[in-house]
Amino acid sequence: MRVTFWGTRGSLPTPLNVREYRIKAKHLLMNAQKIDLSDETAVDRYLDTCELPHAMTFGGNTPCVEITEGSERLILDCGSGLRALGHHMMESGFTRGSRITIFQTHTHWDHIMGLPFFAPALAGAADIHIYGIHPNLKERFDQQMDRIHFPITMEEMSATISFHQIQSGEEVPIGPFTITSKGLHHPGGSYSFRISTGGKSVVFATDGEYNDTTRKSFDSYIDFYRDADMLIFDAMYPTLEVTVEKENFGHSTAVIGVDLALYSSVRTLVLFHHDPESDDLKIAESYTNALEYLETRKQEFPDSDISIISSYDGLVIDM
Repeated sequence: MRVTFWGTRGSLPTPLNVREYRIKAKHLLMNAQKIDLSDETAVDRYLDTCELPHAMTFGGNTPCVEITEGSERLILDCGSGLRALGHHMMESGFTRGSRITIFQTHTHWDHIMGLPFFAPALAGAADIHIYGIHPNLKERFDQQMDRIHFPITMEEMSATISFHQIQSGEEVPIGPFTITSKGLHHPGGSYSFRISTGGKSVVFATDGEYNDTTRKSFDSYIDFYRDADMLIFDAMYPTLEVTVEKENFGHSTAVIGVDLALYSSVRTLVLFHHDPESDDLKIAESYTNALEYLETRKQEFPDSDISIISSYDGLVIDM
């Protein structure tokens, strides 16, 4: 199973600005004094080993994650990252009329804004199936493509787009994948998905808030996340203090993600849905803080070999 992250920001797209680019370029140039900049291989090696976050950017696209098993593909959420995925699919020889399966956590703008720009829907005559638990799923997508918001409607796209309402907790088989769901605390409701195939499992748990952080309050989540090979977790806010300030905004922090991953015996925790208010330096700091917090918890979980990754647009993880 391969997991590819096409969009990892929350709330709205957050492109790298000129000031942030200059900071990165300055750092890279100042630390490249011993590098032969005319040697492409040496430059690539330098960039591959350069410390985060200076060698890359965490990216600015909103949530979209692709899971593949062989030639089979499952897409999670239609954030602005779906645009980049669509172009990749067309460039990779997408076959007109092919089935595309999307599971939708919820329908806030940052999670649906990519569909109007999804190349296979515009030029590929694709057979697109969107699954979700919220009622009136089609109407929710239709509204963002009303002519007062967008130049074309969904009916004018060349794809056939079908919507499927499923029940929370229902087990849904799609090709080699089995998908189950669990509700999360988020304004308007959001749902986590557990995707299993080939003996591996990924839990996609973005847009969730955990107001009560006692061990007992986590029980239902632990049951759903238990023994996952990967937990993609909403770590939007840099500190617990911010989650208190923004109570009922529906988001979480890396510290809570670490606790849940440890309680659930998760193998890899992926921090996701980065705050648009956080630049790359702050996201990297949150990642470092998560690693340090994990060290303080290891005495209680001596057998845990959990790893933590901070997601970024373009990240690929093979399991």
